[in-house]
Amino acid sequence: MKEMICIQCPVGCKLVVVEKGGEIHVEGNKCKRGKEYAINELRNPTRILTTTVFIEGGKHEMLPVKSDREIPKDLLHDAMKELAGARVKAPVRCGDIVLKNIFNTGANIVATRDMEEK
Repeated sequence: MKEMICIQCPVGCKLVVVEKGGEIHVEGNKCKRGKEYAINELRNPTRILTTTVFIEGGKHEMLPVKSDREIPKDLLHDAMKELAGARVKAPVRCGDIVLKNIFNTGANIVATRDMEEK
C-alpha cells in the first residue's frame, strides 16, 4: 500500500494505491485523472525539469529554462548535471531551444524568458 497526494488539479485528493497480482487499485480519487496519475507515478513517474543555465553576454548571469515536456524522474539528476555545464550566448528569446532531445527523451530544454545582450 502506498499513499500519495494527487497533483493533477487543485483538489489534491489523498490517494491510497494497492498493487495486487500486477493490477493497481486506486482509492480516494474524485476524478479519473487521479487514478491515471497514481498508475503513472507507480509505473513511470515523470516531471517537468525547471532550472537555470549560464548565459554569456546577457543582462544577467543565469537564464531560466525548462523541459518542454515531462521526462522520466530517474533522469532528472543526470539532466541537471548536463545542464550545469551548458553555456548559452545572448540574445535569447523565450521558447528558444537551449538543448535538443535531452537523453533521447524527445524533450527539449527551452528558455523561459527573453535575455538581451548587456
